[in-house]
Amino acid sequence: MATKIKIKRSETASSIPTASDLDVGEIAMNAVDKKLYTKLANGSIVEVANYVDVTTKEDTGVATAMAIALG
Repeated sequence: MATKIKIKRSETASSIPTASDLDVGEIAMNAVDKKLYTKLANGSIVEVANYVDVTTKEDTGVATAMAIALG
């Protein structure tokens, strides 16, 4: 049986994790806003990717999300 990996997540619009919510390098997502966040070594929380409808062809970090997912 495959192992499920679940990251920290929120389904509350505009909710961003705080430094106490994450360890350095840990990923969290906001499912409503379709954004991914991580914590840097300096303790700050940064948005590393967000979703865009491909029909709009706007660059909003989808490539970054794929790079993280693929390692």
